[in-house]
Amino acid sequence: YGTESIMYLFTSWFPRSVKLSDMKRLWQPGLEGIKQFGWNYNYHDNPYLTVYENTNGQQVDRILGNITLKYDLASWLSLQLRAATDYASEVRAYKRGFSTQRFPFGQYREARVITEERNTDFLLSANKKINSDFTVSGSLGGNQTRQKSDFNEVNAGQLNIPGIYKLTNNRVPVDVAQTVTEKRVNSLYGAAQVSYKNYLFLELTGRNDWSSALTLPAELKALGSEKNSFFYSSAALSAVVSDMVKLPSIISFAKVRGSVAQVGNDTDPFTFTQAYNPSTAFGTAQIYGETDRLANLSLKPEISTAFEIGTEIKFLNNRVGLDLTFYQSNTKNQIINIPLSQTSGYSTRSINAGLIKNYGFEAMLNLVPVVGKKNGLRWTVDLNFSSNRSKVVELSDGLSNLVMASRSVSIEARVGERMGDMYGIGFARVQNTNPNGAYYDGTGKFVGQMVFSNGRPVRTTERIKLGNYNPDWLAGINNTFTYKNFKLGFLFDVRMGGQVYSHTQTVGREGGIIVETLEGRADGYDLTKPGNGVIGNGVMVVNGQFVPNDVKRTAREWHTAYTGGRAIAEGVMYDASFVKLRELQIGFNFPTQVLKNTPF
Repeated sequence: YGTESIMYLFTSWFPRSVKLSDMKRLWQPGLEGIKQFGWNYNYHDNPYLTVYENTNGQQVDRILGNITLKYDLASWLSLQLRAATDYASEVRAYKRGFSTQRFPFGQYREARVITEERNTDFLLSANKKINSDFTVSGSLGGNQTRQKSDFNEVNAGQLNIPGIYKLTNNRVPVDVAQTVTEKRVNSLYGAAQVSYKNYLFLELTGRNDWSSALTLPAELKALGSEKNSFFYSSAALSAVVSDMVKLPSIISFAKVRGSVAQVGNDTDPFTFTQAYNPSTAFGTAQIYGETDRLANLSLKPEISTAFEIGTEIKFLNNRVGLDLTFYQSNTKNQIINIPLSQTSGYSTRSINAGLIKNYGFEAMLNLVPVVGKKNGLRWTVDLNFSSNRSKVVELSDGLSNLVMASRSVSIEARVGERMGDMYGIGFARVQNTNPNGAYYDGTGKFVGQMVFSNGRPVRTTERIKLGNYNPDWLAGINNTFTYKNFKLGFLFDVRMGGQVYSHTQTVGREGGIIVETLEGRADGYDLTKPGNGVIGNGVMVVNGQFVPNDVKRTAREWHTAYTGGRAIAEGVMYDASFVKLRELQIGFNFPTQVLKNTPF
């Protein structure tokens, strides 16, 4: 989105009357490197200038390494020591040519980013067969994770000489930004597994983390509540029923399982720090301003507790397989950033969000409809299905509504509602539920119809629920055919339900580029000609009565009014369902004798 997005240009503003190949001439004659050539110098950049001159470069050097030492203390007991590192050094170079809309004097910005993660751990493992029925195994270990990021950026916001992208070619003083973050997590953990006759299995785990990100600075400990240590555990029980009891011959295999597990999580480093950031100097005096994030000195670690039960059954010598799973998880104290009123002097604050309930169902069906013994033809079908819901049970600090993101539509978490609900300004409609509300129709004759004023849709006075971006369910269907050495496979993905907001439609209706804007301009904008203009489908209020809308607006007026000048979102919400061919495979297995004299 914006002047530097080519797709935004093509889908919303680039007129069909402009010959794209003419734009290959980047610069105006005699002003090479200084003035770009284009069709519109008011807002848009030449797309070829964006691609070939206004580049974003990246060079990354990365080192991955690890060393492991393992010692067998006994035939059933071992000790492992391990250290690993992931180091990356990255240089990013951003170039912008002269006459770029956002940078009329060009720009050169260079960022150097160094990131490193080091893990050091030990693991004491035991595996002991007690007798012919019982086998016990377990482990005890610890880990230290160190993360460090060093970000340095220097920006020459204007250039002296066109085409020379160097920090020393600066027309104005350069801006410098630097951020150094470090985080350390110390952990101790253990696990134990017990199996009985190889058909009954019990597994227990436990882990405790100590996070520096949840550790208050010494000078702030008296002002907050520190909870930097958090424990989480799990227990799982499974049984192979087909090995325990005799089942009907039609059942090849049967297994049931159940588990309860917790997962803990911390936050980003320096969340508690109320730092001061430099801004543009005033003469020789450097100016600093407080960060716009309000620190929360009582953050707690978030804990998710999940419960799951399932079964796996196979029939007819494994030609039919069914796997069913039901799960539910409760996430407590989820750490999220919420927006604050600008009048507070801050823009965001980290909070613990209360309790989020997530539950769902998954199913997998495996079929082998055809197994050719003579010709080798085999057909397998794999189907999967899942449905998931997330519900806001409660929010912290007495909140009933939490705006998680907002622009043309807002993503809001409201108590009692689903996560992922989208809210925005909609079309005012006739209603019969509130006699004291606007546009009430006690007769019910016009209920649900859009309300128009002077041919333009009337907007709601408050945000309304427009939908949810999460799907109702997902599915996949994979078919594989094999015949001798040939293989054919294709995978379909299915998504049903959920909505999506299209900002392309919102802006495209203003630009007149998208096909929807052909409505009402069969022969221009003269409303006396047939096919020109649009009469909105709905009602208007005349002398206190609802009557069908009959006011015609020109296409230009209508398509801008339809979104209320980018304020009304209801008309550009779309169903996000799809069925797509995700993957197609065609293969051939070459016989060994064909390749025996080749290097393969």
